[in-house]
Amino acid sequence: MESASLLQSIQHFETFMAFFMVLALVPVFRRFAPMVGLVDHPGGRKKHAAPVPLVGGVAIYTAFMATVLFNGLYTGFEGLIFGSSTLFLLGLIDDRFDISAALRFVLQAIIISIALSLDSIWLTSLGNFWGVEFSLGILSYPITVLAILGVINAINMLDGLDGLVSGVVMLILFFTLGTASINNNAIAPYTTTLLGAVVGFWLYNYRFPWREKASVFMGDSGTNLLGFILPYLAIHLTIASATNNPIKPAYILWLFALPLWDISAVVLKRIKEGKSPLKAGRDHIHHILLNHGLNVRQAVLFIYGITALSLSLGTSLVYFQFGAVGLYLSFAFALYIYVERLFKYDRKESMAKIVEMKPNTEKKFNTNA
Repeated sequence: MESASLLQSIQHFETFMAFFMVLALVPVFRRFAPMVGLVDHPGGRKKHAAPVPLVGGVAIYTAFMATVLFNGLYTGFEGLIFGSSTLFLLGLIDDRFDISAALRFVLQAIIISIALSLDSIWLTSLGNFWGVEFSLGILSYPITVLAILGVINAINMLDGLDGLVSGVVMLILFFTLGTASINNNAIAPYTTTLLGAVVGFWLYNYRFPWREKASVFMGDSGTNLLGFILPYLAIHLTIASATNNPIKPAYILWLFALPLWDISAVVLKRIKEGKSPLKAGRDHIHHILLNHGLNVRQAVLFIYGITALSLSLGTSLVYFQFGAVGLYLSFAFALYIYVERLFKYDRKESMAKIVEMKPNTEKKFNTNA
């Protein structure tokens, strides 16, 4: 992209094309969703009161891909096109037929591997440690695949409240766009296109004062799509070219700080309890906030704030030229605080349940006597 101005980047034609396409497509897809079985029904851990169409991801994908193809942005990004399309289709099948977590994980890994091979991009280094470049060597390929897998599933697990994931993704894209524009990186048009599409979806998904519930959900098709494109674009920021300066690989961690903190804490908690890390549950940050008495809109806004704060902190550390060691250590410290707080809350909640159960047990004993 020729312009280094963030404002000019946001005003780019691709942004508005994708935005208005999503606005137009969601009502159309929403109408046909029940006919093809793309509806999320309430029950179990799903607390929404009525069936909701799962076509947000379909609208985002259609708008993103149509804009990319229309503007000829596919050259040199064949892996991005293949990976986003195939993972979108996998998510769509999962929305309709429910694929097992293990099979989904394996298929995601295979698709990501092929996509990275097509564009020949991967993380080759973890950065400079005390003057020594920490090259990944033969581990660069598997680590890149695992990193993208982690983001896909972190985004998927975070998708639990109206407007939550779409808002978090908007913030991540905004900071990614800023970095890409300043560094004159080739990913800027793709970032603006996806940002426009996600903003269009967010308007249907967020709980505004005049609308109590989301009118459409993103679905696994959407979380797969966004979970792949976001780290793919971020990895491109670390690649040097004749026209841009690469950013530190550690900055990628800060771009996805909140989703990665959440999935790390939940996985550690489930392993500690002897549960499957891949099984769905109600132990994420948004569930904890709801249990603390916040309503859905308050919980979502609170998480927006944490996301914006973590993104600002990570960007500031890069701006003030913190080395790789400082970036990794600060991220690890923040992760430790996050996990420690989650475990502390879990212990308090468990003790509260025990206290609540004791009177009931005594009452039953006395009645039977």
